[in-house]
Amino acid sequence: MAEKKRQPNLAKAIALDLMRHKLLLLLLVINVITALLIVQFSHLNRLAVIEQDRLNQQRDELNVEWRHYLLEQRTLSEHSRVEAEVHQQLGLYRPSPKEEVIVKLR
Repeated sequence: MAEKKRQPNLAKAIALDLMRHKLLLLLLVINVITALLIVQFSHLNRLAVIEQDRLNQQRDELNVEWRHYLLEQRTLSEHSRVEAEVHQQLGLYRPSPKEEVIVKLR
């Protein structure tokens, strides 16, 4: 009679091997979880850096705009400009020394 060669059940052999090496299986699972967490935190870190760069750029643009407003304010508040506006709009002028009146109080 020809003997049949018996093939081992691969799934059963793997399961038995895993049961014998529980510590290695635990370490493998911990290693995979750690790797996934590292990928997740790296992604979150990249997103945070991108947001920080965007906010820094926005801050720089606002600083430039602020400087322009300060220059405009200085220009508009110059004495000669204010004097010209008062003369044009209100018809006021600086009196000459002959037109000045000095009032003395006791």
